[in-house]
Amino acid sequence: MAAKLSKAKRPKRRWIGFSFPSSIRSRNELESHFRQLLPETIHFRLYDTHFFGSEVVTNFCELQSIKEDIGLAIVCVHLVDYDLVRHSLSEHTGEETLNSLSSSGKIRLVRQRLGLPKPRKK
Repeated sequence: MAAKLSKAKRPKRRWIGFSFPSSIRSRNELESHFRQLLPETIHFRLYDTHFFGSEVVTNFCELQSIKEDIGLAIVCVHLVDYDLVRHSLSEHTGEETLNSLSSSGKIRLVRQRLGLPKPRKK
């Protein structure tokens, strides 16, 4: 068995908090939509997902005075892919747009900025 990589040698990550249209109603649908925006070589992992109509999203929209019907999610990408992912998110416009709202090297900070609760452990 290979030795575990030290923290310094592991790839650095960035978490991006973004909004997505209310027409996306499942995690799989959101992942496939996100995958369509990016080149196949980009690895990402979807973390928190809150769909339109949930209490979390309703509270966020009230605090930010957002009138659109949206959902909220956080995705993790490697630091080397970060600029390309942010560019891909800002490049696409229209009804099926994913809008970047916040990003950080710490998921805790993105959750805090978007007002998302930390998920309970199962």
